[in-house]
Amino acid sequence: MEPRKHYFAKIPTIAIFIVMAMSGPLGVLLFILKGIDQKMQKEEQEAARDRGDYRADLGPEPDRKSEPVYGHDIPTAEQKSAKQWHKNIATLCTIMGAVFLFAGVTDAVDVISVWKFWPDPGELFSNIAMAIGGGGALLTGLRMKSTRKLERLLDKVVGERDNIPLPELFAAAGVDAARGRAAVKSAIEHGYFGADAYIDNRTDTLVVRGAAPQPKKPAQAPVSKPQPAAEDEYAALLRQLREVNDAIPDPVMSAKISRLEEVSGRIFALAQKDPDKKAQLQKFMNYYLPTALKLLNTYASLSRQAVEGTNITEAKHSIERSMDLLVTAFENQLDKLFQADALDVNADIAALEGMLNLDGLTGSEFTR
Repeated sequence: MEPRKHYFAKIPTIAIFIVMAMSGPLGVLLFILKGIDQKMQKEEQEAARDRGDYRADLGPEPDRKSEPVYGHDIPTAEQKSAKQWHKNIATLCTIMGAVFLFAGVTDAVDVISVWKFWPDPGELFSNIAMAIGGGGALLTGLRMKSTRKLERLLDKVVGERDNIPLPELFAAAGVDAARGRAAVKSAIEHGYFGADAYIDNRTDTLVVRGAAPQPKKPAQAPVSKPQPAAEDEYAALLRQLREVNDAIPDPVMSAKISRLEEVSGRIFALAQKDPDKKAQLQKFMNYYLPTALKLLNTYASLSRQAVEGTNITEAKHSIERSMDLLVTAFENQLDKLFQADALDVNADIAALEGMLNLDGLTGSEFTR
C-alpha cells in the first residue's frame, strides 16, 4: 500500500512563522493544517511499526537502491545538502526572527502611542502577528542551533561503535528519550553517522554499520526434575519403628515393637481422616512416641555390643519391662480417640429410646 503524502507536515515551522509575520490569519491556518497532518503521519508510522516495519527510518526501498554506494560513515550527497540547509535555515531563522520581532514590537508600540484611546484594530493585529511570527522564528532558529549542537554531541558519543542502545546514548548525552530520539533521527538525515545508519526499533538501537543486534530471547525457565513426594510425619515415624525393629534380634521385643507399629498406624490413620482427633494427639506425638523410639534405639545399640556387662544387661531389662507399659499406653490412646464417638452413640441411642417411648412404640403388644 502506497503511503500518503503529508505535504503540510513537511512545511518548515520557520516558514510558517515568516508567513504569519506577513499575514497573521494565513500563518494561523498553516499552523493548524501542519498540526493535523503531523498527527496523521505519526499514527501511520506507529501502525507501520506495529506491523513489523522496523527500518522505517531508512526511507522507501527503491530510493535507497538507486543511491550510489558511499561506504560506512560517509554521508550521501542528499544528507550533506540537508545538513547544510539545516545550518543555513537556522541562521536565517535567527536573523529574520529577530528583525520581525523587533519591527513588530516597535510598530505595535507606535500604533498604541498614536491611537491612545482607540488604536486601529487591523494595524495593531498585524503588528502583533508580526511580533509573534518573529519571536517564533527566533526561537525556532535558536532551537535548530541547539539541535545541531546536540547532533554533534551524539556523533562524538557514538564514536567508532557499530551500534549503540538508544538509552545508553541518551544517558551519555544527558538528554531525555523524547528529545534524544528526535535528535538521532535528525542526525541520521544529516549524515552524521554515515549513509547506512538507522534505528532498529526491535532492540531500540542505533545501528551505524553492519547488521542490527538480535533481540534477546526470553530466558526459558529450567525444567526442574520432578521431586519425590515429601514423606509426611506419620510415615516417617512408622518407618523409624520398622527400622529399629529390624535392628533388634530378640523375637519377644520384636513382637512388642510390631504391636506398637500396628497401633500407631491405626492412630495415624484416624488422625489423617479426622483432623479433630489430631488435636488429641499432641502429647502422644511430642513425648510418648519420641521417648519410645529413643528407648528402642538405645536397646538396639546395647544389643550390638560384643561384651554384655552388668550395666548393659540392667538397661536392657528395664527397657524390656517398659515395653508392656508402652503397648498398653498406645492401645489406650487408640481407644481414647473413640471416646467422643462412644458418647455420640450413647446420645443417639438415648434420643432414639425417648422418641420410641413418646410414640408408644415400645409397649407390651410389640413385645409379645
